[in-house]
Amino acid sequence: IQLWSCGGGRQSAGIAAFIALGKLPPPDGACMVALEWEVETVWPYVNQYIRPALEARGVPFTAIARSQYATKGFWGGADRTSTLLPVYTNQSGKASKLPEFCSGEWKREVVLRWAAEQPEWKARGVQNWVGISVDEAHRRRGPRRKWFQPAYPLLDVHRATVPECLAAVDRVGWPQPPRSRCHHCPNQSDREWAELTPAEFEKACRLDEMIRKTDPHAYLHKQLIPLREVVLDVADD
Repeated sequence: IQLWSCGGGRQSAGIAAFIALGKLPPPDGACMVALEWEVETVWPYVNQYIRPALEARGVPFTAIARSQYATKGFWGGADRTSTLLPVYTNQSGKASKLPEFCSGEWKREVVLRWAAEQPEWKARGVQNWVGISVDEAHRRRGPRRKWFQPAYPLLDVHRATVPECLAAVDRVGWPQPPRSRCHHCPNQSDREWAELTPAEFEKACRLDEMIRKTDPHAYLHKQLIPLREVVLDVADD
């Protein structure tokens, strides 16, 4: 079974465009995890462009609720005091960044659990499409289950970089996609922080403050100060 895990961003829009252009074969199905924390531009784009393009090629699209399948919230570790977010920290006395565990817990594992519930999928086996492009090839990973194998269409079938994905989006006449991310993502540039709505930024500030109640050295912003106090440099992209 060919199952595409759509992320809703630039590579995902590229994959959908390549399918529409006949550069990639249609998968048997597509899914996307509804995290509940996405910036508000992500799902409207998916529902207006990516989803209809897939359904026009006979590809069913399923939105999977993270809250239904994820076993962890913002904290992991044996005592649930290790943040899953790739936050910035000064605990060692100098600035550093923690590893990113959120994507695995909230996306990969959620899709895996959902796929395991589908009749006969484990017996048949699943190739799970992951939208890693050539310029991010270092993110390729090996399988974690024999029946659930990752596949990389932008690396192994129709090789493409992010700019080539965006060019394909232009060719099918869609607007440029937003970068898919959560409103509290530490990986945002200052320009992306500034693009958040006031409500989204407020939610991120509250999470930033909540995190330090458990880990006083953790910050969502690279300046290692409370997010409310950051003076954003919108030239930082």
